[in-house]
Amino acid sequence: MPVPSQSTRLGSALRKLLAMLCGVALFLVVAGLLAVWAMGRFSPKLLDSSLSTQSGAHLAVEANDTNLFAGRLSYSGLTITNPTRWTEREFLKVRRIAIDLDPFTFFEGGSQTVNDAELDIEHLTIVGKADFLADNNAKDIFNGLKTSASAPVSKPSAPSDHKQPFLIKHLRVRIDRITVISGDGTADRKVVVDQAFNYVFEARDITERNFDEKVSRPMGAQAVQTAAQKQPELLLDLARERVRRSVTEKLLNEK
Repeated sequence: MPVPSQSTRLGSALRKLLAMLCGVALFLVVAGLLAVWAMGRFSPKLLDSSLSTQSGAHLAVEANDTNLFAGRLSYSGLTITNPTRWTEREFLKVRRIAIDLDPFTFFEGGSQTVNDAELDIEHLTIVGKADFLADNNAKDIFNGLKTSASAPVSKPSAPSDHKQPFLIKHLRVRIDRITVISGDGTADRKVVVDQAFNYVFEARDITERNFDEKVSRPMGAQAVQTAAQKQPELLLDLARERVRRSVTEKLLNEK
């Protein structure tokens, strides 16, 4: 039936969009700590160098109030540019990222504890090719940050399915504005979405075991609910784009 089909595609599209953000945000908040732990106030330069090498993107901060001896990681005015293969320059503008952590848990080698983590995003720009959900800048950045977080840290070999134990007692993510652009660098470039989202997500007592239950699934569900309540046109824009592409693909397959 048409209505359920469109609703299903719509929910899937928005959940994938938020999943991209969720992955990037958590690497900024948690996994990045492994790379910056020994570097303290020089961590932005370290992350910029690693990110540039792996993806061609750049990271910069206006103010760094980090003091790892006191268990504080704090950046203001953080920006990440897009990898060089994208025409659109900007990927992420963050007003503030602040993490209060337990320093001893990062030395002991067991579960790493973050008491409080806050990520206040001013503007997120997702840029993609024709299928922006499958090929986009967020995936490039995610892979670059993933490599940046793991490469500088020397650890004993572990099974491939091993996950670093962690506990985030309180996580708060705020997203002010979202822009989605498809067909980047081509004549078919189109701004699919560009508007205030005003999305706030909070969760407590997050571990590597309950991450999907407490973050991934509820974050996507809340995103759909927030968009429906505050910005219904965002849902309509995504739905139109998905329907337009599916119709085009069907016509091409029938030729």
